[in-house]
Amino acid sequence: MKSDDIEKEPLLPTDAVVLSWLENKAEQLHAHARMLVDDYWRQLNQRHQHVATKERGRIGLRIRRRESRLSFSIEWYRMATLRQNGQNKPICQYLKKGPGYHYPLQRILKGEPDWEQQLVETLENEFADIRKQMAMLGKLRDAYLQFQKAMETGLR
Repeated sequence: MKSDDIEKEPLLPTDAVVLSWLENKAEQLHAHARMLVDDYWRQLNQRHQHVATKERGRIGLRIRRRESRLSFSIEWYRMATLRQNGQNKPICQYLKKGPGYHYPLQRILKGEPDWEQQLVETLENEFADIRKQMAMLGKLRDAYLQFQKAMETGLR
């Protein structure tokens, strides 16, 4: 039998391989984002030790896993204190992300110290890239699952 006679079936990866690859990419992005978030807090705390109270930054940052293991969010918030019963109580006001993958920094950073504005702007550009990559991974996963469903339906 000649090799030309053999029907060449395209090699398709198994579901486990594709889903594992997607999960690994999401974990890599999460680890990178986690490192950036930790670095932000390190720099913020370091600055707070060397500036007056009124020159301290009030913008906070967190990374939060979603229910789906392949998803997480990177969120900015404004930190403040509320005086209640003679005690200061910390509060957070989460900031609304704009359309697309970026936060509207001009509005968010209004009145914040210059050093904090530069730090947030630098990190937000990286976070926007991470958010975009995560969205693309989600679309890849959804498209692959739809493809698998179509393949199963077509084989019946």
